[in-house]
Amino acid sequence: MPSGKAGRHGRFTGSCEAEIGERRVIAFVYLAGVSAAVALGRFVPLEAGVRDAFGLSLTAFGWLVSGVTVVAACLAVPAGLWVARRNLGGVLSAGLGVMLVGGLLEVAAPVAFVLYGARVLEGAGYLAVVVTGPLILSSRCGPATQRGALALWSTFIPVGLALASAIGTLGGTVGWRAAGALTLVPVVAALVGALEWLTGVRGRADEPYVGHGRGFGPVLQLSLSFALIALLGVTAVALLPNLATDRGVRSATGGVTAAVVSLAAVPGGLLAGLLLGRGIGPRALVMAVLAMPCAAAVMYQAMSWAVIAVGAAMMQFAGGLVLAVLYASMPSVARSPHELGRGYGLLNQAGSVGTLLGPPALGFAVTHAGWTAATVLVTVVTLAGLALCLVATRRPGPSAP
Repeated sequence: MPSGKAGRHGRFTGSCEAEIGERRVIAFVYLAGVSAAVALGRFVPLEAGVRDAFGLSLTAFGWLVSGVTVVAACLAVPAGLWVARRNLGGVLSAGLGVMLVGGLLEVAAPVAFVLYGARVLEGAGYLAVVVTGPLILSSRCGPATQRGALALWSTFIPVGLALASAIGTLGGTVGWRAAGALTLVPVVAALVGALEWLTGVRGRADEPYVGHGRGFGPVLQLSLSFALIALLGVTAVALLPNLATDRGVRSATGGVTAAVVSLAAVPGGLLAGLLLGRGIGPRALVMAVLAMPCAAAVMYQAMSWAVIAVGAAMMQFAGGLVLAVLYASMPSVARSPHELGRGYGLLNQAGSVGTLLGPPALGFAVTHAGWTAATVLVTVVTLAGLALCLVATRRPGPSAP
């Protein structure tokens, strides 16, 4: 009898320890992602101070901000292939360390040349974090929590950007360099946690995944779908200040609205994780993307700024939910851990390309055809993204005898 109790107690204790370890992994990986997004948005609220200090034009400043995503847009796929069979925790820690060094060089840069060089260096660390993070979650989370963890991971960008904006408000008081230095606090915390708890985490290189077995096509289709939906969310936020000017609203109001509504993607992603965890299939959840054209019609055709803000928030919420579903669906379409690494690399690269190309493409359309063109383009892109996702996640039919 005592031995039976001990056995049950041992199994219970082991289960609790596994659950605590899993939660710890999720927490530190997510913190790493948030710190990467803080780096991405570091200079956005510090624009005036940085441009004055280095004499940068608006275009040059734009390249400074997007330098991180340019690295990811060029190298995410080979990075995913390289990372897949290595010590994932070690790569994540190294990426955070590179980000910290790059960030320190940025806030201390005496000339623009050093500033831009440090930005590229930081971009290399950013790439290591965003590619490795979902691989660690896929490798170390059980079936019951994997989709929820990946859905949570998909929210790190808006959370990090919001945190960077909050810290950046101190720039006018303490100066842009001091405020920029404060944005390094999350990466320090993430690095300490990763070194303590994640350095031994490796991928499951020898364990096959139960995927579709339909070749690399579904991975590519899912990544393209992710790029199209990501393009819509970023573009909606980027066009808000311009839309404010067109509606006779102060550009500052448009900027504040953009910062606030971008956070609507976070509850969308969290809801996706909750629903996936309760067994609702991704093919059903992804239909929420159809709310985006409706939101675009409200956003781009209304005259009341309050109504426009509601439409923009609706678009961000739906986009956040669907992007979380796409992130969480990658392990189910990849055939092996190696292909999963390539898949998440491709997904990140496609998403980076989409966010780079979306704002100028829709901006060009609006300039030449008005805001109605934006609504039409959102509808076309939404339907294309939905079609790609449904094709990628469909199950193969029975084999012919």
